[in-house]
Amino acid sequence: MSYLITQTEADYFFQIEKIPEDDAKYTFPVSGDKLVIPFTSLDKRESFLFDITRSIIKIRKVTYQSRVRKIYILRRLDIDGPAHLNPEINEVPLEILKPYNGQEIECPHLHIYIEDFNNKWAVPADLFFNFKGKDIYDIMIEFFTYCNAKKLPEIEKRLLL
Repeated sequence: MSYLITQTEADYFFQIEKIPEDDAKYTFPVSGDKLVIPFTSLDKRESFLFDITRSIIKIRKVTYQSRVRKIYILRRLDIDGPAHLNPEINEVPLEILKPYNGQEIECPHLHIYIEDFNNKWAVPADLFFNFKGKDIYDIMIEFFTYCNAKKLPEIEKRLLL
């Protein structure tokens, strides 16, 4: 199965410096809600979306997602959700994925766009993030930074229920 962006394009989109599309103010979503924040590249040539999705049942279950061209998930960070089973294939497309070929990855885990697999591969999130002593709001900030957001939107932190 082939997707419309290559690995080279996906890597480029991930590395582009991103800023909020405007100066809108947001409120961190409560349980069961979703927030979508539009971003743009510094040169305004590419559009990105950052999603924050909260579970209605598990208070700490949250998904942070970075997308390009509305549908291509560049990175997705899952917190306090189910484990993810990676594909098992003969030739793993990226070196970082080799230890996780065919493996079940517990949460928190990070999905990485891989050409021909979309977001079907995940690695343990602690390869990229330090969650110790952080709440889901702090983790959101770390995710934005990891995704090369050079300016963060104003997101009001409230009781994280």
